[in-house]
Amino acid sequence: MDLSLLAVAILVFITMNSWFQEAGVCCVNNQNFYQVKLKTLGISSYYNDTSCRSKLECSLHCLSRNLTCQHFLYDNVKKICLCGAELRSTGVKPSSGQRLYSQSTKYCDLALGYNSTIMKTFGLCLKIVKNYTNYTSANKSCSTMQGQLVMVKSNATKESLLTIMQDMNIVSAWVGIDDIQSEGTYVWADGSVLTPEEMIVYIPRQPDNFNNSQDCTVIMKQYRGLDDTFCTNNEMYLCEYNN
Repeated sequence: MDLSLLAVAILVFITMNSWFQEAGVCCVNNQNFYQVKLKTLGISSYYNDTSCRSKLECSLHCLSRNLTCQHFLYDNVKKICLCGAELRSTGVKPSSGQRLYSQSTKYCDLALGYNSTIMKTFGLCLKIVKNYTNYTSANKSCSTMQGQLVMVKSNATKESLLTIMQDMNIVSAWVGIDDIQSEGTYVWADGSVLTPEEMIVYIPRQPDNFNNSQDCTVIMKQYRGLDDTFCTNNEMYLCEYNN
């Protein structure tokens, strides 16, 4: 065998293996599994466990047993593989060797009340809170559930939320953007500033800062977009899991 070709093959193998470990992505039969950071153990509905030598072998095993496998938990110390279909916090912290892999880049903690149906349908990990409260209290409430008020940075997200609101008979709800810190500078819940491209999610001619005192934002079903309003208003709210 040509030694130069062997050297290239070894280099490619090392490079691919390094990428695999760093990216935490298992690519199996065109199905991608992404490593998800675990706060607590996450698979509540699994159909078997077995011994596997690696996370790649674990993913192959899970897909061979069930092509609709959505998640697997692999313990690289004990070499144990759990295949699962549903994620739910158990309240138990994972050991140093346990890693969760999911076909979704978002982990939705059902134990905290986040909605699995919305996650499966829209890819949004949401909790719909129908209690009426002001913006500050809504923010604090989402934080206690390891989340934040939902960010509506695209028309696609806006349309998904409007569909959910229609189905759940919600007229308006708090979302995660305000200009409380600096008038006219709207900041999303993740700290990023509203861009001109994102203005499309607002109702036409909004935000208008009516009476110079509207600093918070709701999404309105009737007008199909975001609108600035008084932070002291009482509204339902939409929490988005922050993972």
